[in-house]
Amino acid sequence: MRKTLQIILLLNFFIFFNAQNKSTLSISSKSLSVLTAEYNKIYEAAKEIMANLLDDRKNHTENSHLDFSTNNASLSKSELNIDSKNTEYKNKLHLNWVSDMSYNFSPGFSDDDNIFYRARVSSGIDWLALGEGSLKNLKIQNSLNEKLRRIDLLEKVKYKKELDYRANIDKVRSAFDEKKIKLLSDYERLLKLQNEFTVNQNKVGLKNDAETAQSKYRLDKIAIEKKSLESLHKTNERNPFTGEILNSDIPDLTPVENIDLSPLVKDKETALKMEKEIADMKRKRDKQLDLRLKLRYNYYSALSRDRNFASVGATINLPVSRSKTDYESESDLKVKENALQDMQMIYRDRLTTLFREYYLLKSEIEVLESEVNYLEAELKVNSSNEKSNTFSPAAYLATVEKLLNNQLQICDKKTDLYEKYLEYKMISGTDTPTNTLQSKLNDDNAGNETYIWSSFFTNYSNSYIIDLMNHWHINRVFLSPGKVYDLAKVNDFMALAAQNNIQVYRLIGENSYAKTDDGFTDLQVALQSAKDMGFAGVHLDIEPHTFDDYKANVDLYAQRLINLFTNSKTWCDQNNMDLGVSVPMQLPAEVATALYDNSIMAYIMAYDVLTLDKKLNKTALIRSILTTDYYVWVFRINDFQAFGDLLDAEAYVQAAGVTKIGYYDLSQMNNFKP
Repeated sequence: MRKTLQIILLLNFFIFFNAQNKSTLSISSKSLSVLTAEYNKIYEAAKEIMANLLDDRKNHTENSHLDFSTNNASLSKSELNIDSKNTEYKNKLHLNWVSDMSYNFSPGFSDDDNIFYRARVSSGIDWLALGEGSLKNLKIQNSLNEKLRRIDLLEKVKYKKELDYRANIDKVRSAFDEKKIKLLSDYERLLKLQNEFTVNQNKVGLKNDAETAQSKYRLDKIAIEKKSLESLHKTNERNPFTGEILNSDIPDLTPVENIDLSPLVKDKETALKMEKEIADMKRKRDKQLDLRLKLRYNYYSALSRDRNFASVGATINLPVSRSKTDYESESDLKVKENALQDMQMIYRDRLTTLFREYYLLKSEIEVLESEVNYLEAELKVNSSNEKSNTFSPAAYLATVEKLLNNQLQICDKKTDLYEKYLEYKMISGTDTPTNTLQSKLNDDNAGNETYIWSSFFTNYSNSYIIDLMNHWHINRVFLSPGKVYDLAKVNDFMALAAQNNIQVYRLIGENSYAKTDDGFTDLQVALQSAKDMGFAGVHLDIEPHTFDDYKANVDLYAQRLINLFTNSKTWCDQNNMDLGVSVPMQLPAEVATALYDNSIMAYIMAYDVLTLDKKLNKTALIRSILTTDYYVWVFRINDFQAFGDLLDAEAYVQAAGVTKIGYYDLSQMNNFKP
């Protein structure tokens, strides 16, 4: 009886919704039972879909934000560094061997054709002293190549950053596409059941053909959208954003007014400055005097007698007019300079627009997410009396469709939102810890330690010295404040250095400590003074190899150095201070052994006119004794013509196994690095 009552109630429900368009039909109880079962099947499928969807929402992590920066690619060290090259060729004269031969036929066009000689041979050397092909010209060209390389790196870093942005965009789209495909699959499953139900209703006369066609259209629309997304979705690689981005809170943007936009054009200003320098260097190069000096051996074969003699000569070429290219280059640079003046405003306008669009989208998403709470409550209400004889799934199914459409809208809007988020972060430069690409280009030299003598320390402000060391990436400095020093300046310098993560050692450069066997007695006074002043360590620069009698007493001075270094190490260990020592390339092996045995860092003073290969060979023994853990290769800046030459030398010794590099000294480094 109860089953019959349910069938009658369900029939009344169908008749009620079709009364305006249909006449009441006679339906068999069997057909009605089938329709009832199908309707219940749709309802159970809808409940299962909603249960899974709402469980996913519960996995939302409060106050969690996806960190895109960890997914950013960056230029590798090999991309940022220059190639390793031997700089030996830069110190050679540019000489050409030139030979010339000529023979006059007889008879010629006139009787005087071979009055001077029948045949002539000239052979000798040309020295390209100035102008094209000269050593000076090669150095200019090397500097030009270095600046062009840096401009290329600026473009490469910018291009790589845009690639990172595009890659992250693809990952965001892929994550939300994956979510949409799942939602559309659930939606398609539900609509497929409803379409089958509508077809069966049509068969018994409860639905007309138009309503059946509409049901099929709704199913096809979702199926087509799902199929399209599946064809575009990349499933062959793991997406680090999937899951995280779906369950993370929407991040906030840094307001435009709180962003320093000057670094955004700094790289373009740097590139423009280098372009101007390149243009200026090319103009100077093209205007310079061409001077070729000649040395020849000449042999003349004449009718009367043969002659041979030597000769010297010179060829001079001086350009007097400017080329059309110079004027065009100046015009292009002027256009770029004018464009830079408006660039910050252009960036600001774009960021302001993105900021507005981002927060409008965020508010729309928040409204949709608020609607989810309402629809979830509606689902509970619509299913609360499902055990009742009068229950109909119609209201529940309508709410299910609303919720599925709500989730699809959220996916679409979140995709747009995160695209704007990534674009905003990229343009504003807030996607990486450093806001300027120039910082990548400045991370070029390998040296991290240097020396400061009293004259430079006295004549420059502490802030200037700290800025200069930061420009060179110095993290340890050996300071000699002088015999008479400004204690307040020293203390302020050490405080500033500590703020910039730079260690300061007391540089003690006094050769007299090696004059006697008892030199450590006097040295200990200087060590105590360094401790009292608050230095983190001590660096000894004691050079007995400068003494007149050194070569005759190498063993004696070697033993004195060993005593000084080992006693100083013991004292420093007892007083919790570090110790380093400067040593010459010709350091005796027994001294190197004592340094290694006592774990003392040796700074090899690789200064002189020898080539890098000869310096490496000269120091091979002591470097093998010290191992890479206990020596630093120190370059003297004045040994190089240009910063690019120093980078070449660094790369060359690193390829030979040198791992630590230092510079001598900060006064020579001043105004040397671009």
